[in-house]
Amino acid sequence: SHAVFFVFVIIFSTMDFPSAPSAPPGKPSNKSNGSTSPESPPPFGDASKARREALKEQNEKAPPITLSNLCPIGKYYSAADKVLDQFKTLLKEGKLDDAYIIGRRFALFSTVSLPKHDYYSSSNPELARLRIKNQKDAQWVTRGVERIVEVMDKEELQKQKEEKERIKKKKEEEERLRLEWEKKFRERLMAVESSGLGDLRSNNENDLDMTSKLAKLNDLFPKDHGEAEDGSTDNEPLLISPSDNSRDEDLGPLPPPVAPPSMEAEDIALFNPTSATQQLKSNGGTPMFPKLPSYSDLFLDTLRTPSSNHLSVLPPSSPSVFSLSHSQHELSKQPKSRTPTRVLQKQYSRALDSLNISKHIEFIRLATYQGRLALSSPKYDSTNGCAVISPLVVATHICPQHNNRSNNDQILSHKVYGITNTAINEIIDKRSPPVLRAIRSKLGLNHHALIIPSDVHDYLVDEKILPQEKFVGVCGGNILDEDHTKELIDMLVNGVDGNAKNNSGDQKNATEKKDNRIQKVGAALFFREHVISILKIPLGNGACYFDLIDSLPTRKTGGMACRTRCKDRSSFETMLGWYACSKFTEGQCDFIDSNQWNDGMCDFDPRVFQGFVWAE
Repeated sequence: SHAVFFVFVIIFSTMDFPSAPSAPPGKPSNKSNGSTSPESPPPFGDASKARREALKEQNEKAPPITLSNLCPIGKYYSAADKVLDQFKTLLKEGKLDDAYIIGRRFALFSTVSLPKHDYYSSSNPELARLRIKNQKDAQWVTRGVERIVEVMDKEELQKQKEEKERIKKKKEEEERLRLEWEKKFRERLMAVESSGLGDLRSNNENDLDMTSKLAKLNDLFPKDHGEAEDGSTDNEPLLISPSDNSRDEDLGPLPPPVAPPSMEAEDIALFNPTSATQQLKSNGGTPMFPKLPSYSDLFLDTLRTPSSNHLSVLPPSSPSVFSLSHSQHELSKQPKSRTPTRVLQKQYSRALDSLNISKHIEFIRLATYQGRLALSSPKYDSTNGCAVISPLVVATHICPQHNNRSNNDQILSHKVYGITNTAINEIIDKRSPPVLRAIRSKLGLNHHALIIPSDVHDYLVDEKILPQEKFVGVCGGNILDEDHTKELIDMLVNGVDGNAKNNSGDQKNATEKKDNRIQKVGAALFFREHVISILKIPLGNGACYFDLIDSLPTRKTGGMACRTRCKDRSSFETMLGWYACSKFTEGQCDFIDSNQWNDGMCDFDPRVFQGFVWAE
């Protein structure tokens, strides 16, 4: 109607705001209709409740996503801004249902997910600016969603009014037809009374047989189309003599009763709220969302690569922390057949047990773990310090003369098996806590906040703990994809970045460095909110060990930190696969099995990993 259209004009004419305007996103005027309803309006949101519940049921089947504290929060703010832009676009286009869902996604992400990131309350000026902007945007979007609900209420009330009018007219028409039928029936009865029916009661009525009486009575009523003047149709006589038993023998069994006529779609909608909501499009309302895309997360739908069954029209975000070696053109390839994640978990567990029995893999128990001294000696609390512990272990492995504070005998032992267990224990309990306090204080983080890789590396380079010239490269991607993890393993084996180029633009050759067979290499592996160290230990005969140092307590070592030694590349690849699969929760297994890897969505995918590699 014109009144509803006028409300839309008022609302959406004020929507072209900057990122965080101070005014609410359009409030409809109370004088737009020029009249007041004699009945008091229902409470706010009641009229459109069924419509909104149907939208939420179809589009919000998963809880708000959990962010990774090891991913820069700035990337999440950037993702939120893209959703905000989409919300504004949908409002301008008048797509209320879409705007309602996108607005809720933005509000939930900004008020539930983002505050859980360890960097959310950082005193860093740039992060504080982004936080304040996001908070203002969330307030603006929340007011916008409330305005949308108001307009939805008006639309639904108008539809209810039109539906009542339709039902009223339908009942009036049914009543009119009923009265006409009764009138005709009464006229027929009067005609019977005033006609020759009395002849049937005359003195000679006994002379008429039953068939004659029925035929005479039948003549008094109107004939249907196709009946003959004698009261019969073209094929069969209208009346059958009760004494004509021969007819019964020719008749077949009675047909089944005719099914009652099906209800019209409008009638079904009256009794089924869900069906009524699904009638929005046919009744002139805004179309509802299509079937949910495979990504179940309520925020990812808005950001992922667009496809035919995706709601979003936004391009995928590009990774800004590291460059994945497997670029977007691979997304066009046919997806590989994948083994279900739970099956992979069992396969890797059996393979790991077999390698452990055959001594190809050994679990070495360390004497401590991160956070062990939190209560007894708070000064040496290393809780959530894996982002510092891991690169310190790598630095001590490749540069023992600069980082090892123990005696010369321990320094000499590095020549055989790399960093000693004693040195690892000292890093966890003594060397990492002061570094953790310094970085957290500098960034304004809380006492146990996780620290993202770039902040740790900047500090270690500035303090000359981890020389920049020792840095080999960084890689990352899907930890379950052998093509992605191969790049990390090749860096560890060769001590060079196979994708790096020298000053002339040519690809670097491993011969530019020292003999990689005797070169010690180390990596910090960031995966699932945790960081471990991977050390390549050359043996001098062309072979090497691969050690994984995990500072968290593990069951395999009786509740202490663990040093897992893999005695060849094949064993190391199996150990890496087992470690990855052991970190996935049940929900993440379901997510992985339901979704192909997408480079543009890597920051929201539980399979994503990063590896930073250094060599002596």
